[in-house]
Amino acid sequence: MNSIQESRDIRKTAVLRTLIDDLLAEQKQLQTPVARFADIHDREPDLAEHYRNLIPLSAPGPGEQYAFEVSLDRCTSCKSCVAACHSLNGLDDDEAWRDIGSLVGGKEEPAWQQTVTTACHHCADPGCMTGCPVGAYEKDKDTGIVRHLDDQCIGCSYCLLKCPYEVPKYSKKRGIVRKCDMCHGRLAAGEAPACVQACPTGAIRIVKRKISEVVEEGLAGKGFLTGAPTPKVTKPSTRYVGRPVPSTAKPADQETLTLQHTHLPLVLMLTLTQAGLGLLIAAAFLKHTAVAVTGAGVFFTGMGASILHLGRPLGAWRFFLGLRTSWLSREILAFSMVAPLAMLIPALPWLTPYIPEKIAGPVHQFIGTLPPTLAVLSLIAVFTSVMIYVDTHRPTWRISITGTRFFGTLLVFAALGLAASAPSFLTLAIGGLAIVAKLIPESRFLRDNLDPDDPWSPDAHVARLMRLRKMAPFLNGRFTGALAALFALMISPWISIALMLVAELLERAMFFSTVYSPKMPGGTGGSCKH
Repeated sequence: MNSIQESRDIRKTAVLRTLIDDLLAEQKQLQTPVARFADIHDREPDLAEHYRNLIPLSAPGPGEQYAFEVSLDRCTSCKSCVAACHSLNGLDDDEAWRDIGSLVGGKEEPAWQQTVTTACHHCADPGCMTGCPVGAYEKDKDTGIVRHLDDQCIGCSYCLLKCPYEVPKYSKKRGIVRKCDMCHGRLAAGEAPACVQACPTGAIRIVKRKISEVVEEGLAGKGFLTGAPTPKVTKPSTRYVGRPVPSTAKPADQETLTLQHTHLPLVLMLTLTQAGLGLLIAAAFLKHTAVAVTGAGVFFTGMGASILHLGRPLGAWRFFLGLRTSWLSREILAFSMVAPLAMLIPALPWLTPYIPEKIAGPVHQFIGTLPPTLAVLSLIAVFTSVMIYVDTHRPTWRISITGTRFFGTLLVFAALGLAASAPSFLTLAIGGLAIVAKLIPESRFLRDNLDPDDPWSPDAHVARLMRLRKMAPFLNGRFTGALAALFALMISPWISIALMLVAELLERAMFFSTVYSPKMPGGTGGSCKH
């Protein structure tokens, strides 16, 4: 009788077992990625074969290069790759060559989320390499790895602006930039890079890719991670596989209002050189010594400030190495051609009396060509400054914005120099109109992006940054200073020049600190420098 009852109880228990019971039982047998990783190490002390499955067994052939392959399904955001990279490469405490971030699904799938590990993409057309003025980058012809040459670097940080993915990192300690080199020494010895070896789930691998395929996908804007900056600019080689990504995916921190580095030396350099050249042009045509001396002083103060932006300024003489591809090299050359004229024009009143009569005619003819020559070279120099930032492909540094601001500064101070050299109703009116014309595009930009409920866009993002409480003194000071300069024209053009110079410095500080900087999900969120 008892055996019959026990048999009934067993059958009843079997009938009552649910899916939840099965899942709970299975969960007891599951291991975390770290536990599985540890278990493999315990069972197979020699893991050489395991790691060789994560890298190619042969070097890239002709037309091929090494590339990272990231499996989104396997990335758990454990940051083992970040720690391993930091440890093996001996990075500074605040330095990281690999970052972890998150993507969210956006409108298509609001609840979708994915962690992403990212490092240098070893692009087919690396922006860091084409932008470097001193040739401190090279793309290995055999492996396709983009390497940074520390001994060549001058610490200008232009590569930080040129890279759409915020890969290069500035090292204050060394005064140079550094970046991921795919542990090329380990790869050459048949060993996996630090991040690949440390990942407990095998989410990161090294693969071989055809360069033509990378370029084609980049030009088509396909084959890269949805939600990341466009691959059209640099053609990144990293391949993300596994879990499908919604077409509306975006970085989780895309709308975070993070101010960028102000780059004070660049603020001073750009504003003062453009203002100084404007004053010099007016003084050269009207032969006004005081305005010429003031313009030269302002110009060379800006030139001196530019040196403060370099971590290793003594190496800047090698700028000619980048003339073929780098707008920064071209800017250095252009301003080097302007500088002698900026010294000569203010000195002419003191030099002219000492010209020998025998050569006075040709010399005076030469002096007559100086004003138009200075004007042309100044326009070229300012154009190179504009293109430095346009070439970064940051949407709010597009040519319509950057060109208007930079050339606007040149023209405003040329007009104010005209008013100071030959005060009259006409010249004062020209100066006032120049100030108003400079303010109109900036005020329209703020007006068009005023509504905080408007959909997110790069322009709206910048406008919101400009209205942050921290930026209020800059924004208010910029417009207040410019309007004060406008009214001061009725008192003295010199007061107007001083007020407008302060206002332009505030505008240029906002140009850098409120720029929208596209980047990979997560990351540092700012171009950190000096």
